[in-house]
Amino acid sequence: NNTVKHARARNVAIRFVRDNGTCHLTIRDDGVGFDPRDDFAGHFGLTSMRERATRLGGTLAVESAPGTGTTVSVRVPVRV
Repeated sequence: NNTVKHARARNVAIRFVRDNGTCHLTIRDDGVGFDPRDDFAGHFGLTSMRERATRLGGTLAVESAPGTGTTVSVRVPVRV
């Protein structure tokens, strides 16, 4: 949703891998990008995603810069 709503991306790649007890989801777009260090008052999307990944024992990483697109990577352990 954010890719459509904010990034103005033309292309989005989604990759999901389950390997060695870990699920890894990567979403990459070629949109306008942003500075992930900025404080987006009233917007809790990335904060909420990071909190949920942490609660599951995982991590969330965001790579982006204005004009470069964005990559969001989430890794969480698989619980059997």
